Amino acid sequence: MIIAMLFNWRAYSESGNYWHEIRDAVFSTGIIQRSGRHMKLSIGDVLVGLERGQNPEALFKAAFANSEWSYVYEKRLLDGFPTVFGMVFENMPTALAEELSEALFEHAGFMGAISIHLEFPPHLALYRLSLPPHYRLEGMKLRCFYSMGNQDGCDPSGLEDMQRLGYGDTAFEDTGAGRTILGDFETPRHFERVAAFRNLLTHRLPGGEDDSYQLTMMLEDLSPKLFNALGAAAERLASAENEEELAQVAISGRRYLEQLADALFPPTDAPRGKRILNKQAYRNRLWAFAEDHLQDDPKRLYTIGKEVDRVVEELNAGLHADQPKDRVARSIADAALLTATLFALSPNAIRNGYLAYMDSLRTFVGELAAQGGPANQSG
Repeated sequence: MIIAMLFNWRAYSESGNYWHEIRDAVFSTGIIQRSGRHMKLSIGDVLVGLERGQNPEALFKAAFANSEWSYVYEKRLLDGFPTVFGMVFENMPTALAEELSEALFEHAGFMGAISIHLEFPPHLALYRLSLPPHYRLEGMKLRCFYSMGNQDGCDPSGLEDMQRLGYGDTAFEDTGAGRTILGDFETPRHFERVAAFRNLLTHRLPGGEDDSYQLTMMLEDLSPKLFNALGAAAERLASAENEEELAQVAISGRRYLEQLADALFPPTDAPRGKRILNKQAYRNRLWAFAEDHLQDDPKRLYTIGKEVDRVVEELNAGLHADQPKDRVARSIADAALLTATLFALSPNAIRNGYLAYMDSLRTFVGELAAQGGPANQSG
């Protein structure tokens, strides 16, 4: 799930850095490191006070009483409200959140933990839009985020602190244009699509909810634009009642595979042997991506390639024949499983913080160039 660990920053020394104290309390338990779970962490002040005209009860309920999962020490939360600092972990299983919450019980500033649902506008505003991404965590590996190539704010001492807390592999990572004004993905509607897709997968992936959250996070790393097709497929499937509506689900599924191929292996006019790799040949490009990472393992390449063929054929079958609803749902889930298999071939290669924002970047650069043109210069 997406889990927010909540802290009362009034419990810490005013002369000190409460984030450092909170960070040390959380990571000194070793629980996150031992879990090996691949997560992203955002940090920051969730609430810092009440503005004039705000209803404290309504704000409290919006922030803390709209979660599917809650492990809150209510008296601490009531006493600390509204001075709340948050550590928001994306892709944290509830069992891990419970273990960490119990370990932090003796820590005076800890108020508890809740699940976050970004399709709910107050959660989106408080726990996503206001809290910048800070770390990528995976076992003993840690990456500290910076945005849009701006490394000036990178603090090596922060990595040294995390090394003392057990992280042996530390470095910085560019998050690209994600969570900037260049994107249009930070909306409740976008996260409704994400939730619809995730709910579909929860009942069909081997690891249930934990697997669906992990795949969702990895898809966002590659391109949040993929959820436009995935969410459309999941939403249409939920309400589909006839053959035509199921065909629309299959169209969305095929469009997703086309966009996935564009992200993993962009179209090229240069063929590979007898295999064309142009825009229309998305199946071949998915094969080519696997081939590039499995040159020394032809048996596994063949297995994955045949799965690419099967999933493409299943989705195409949904366009032209009367397929049962469950079979169409299975084909969408299989496309997700195939995605996870392809991602596992090269986890680092799939992260592209700029891919989904290229059109916005080109427009932005073009506008800057126009403002600096001869017609706009004076002197």
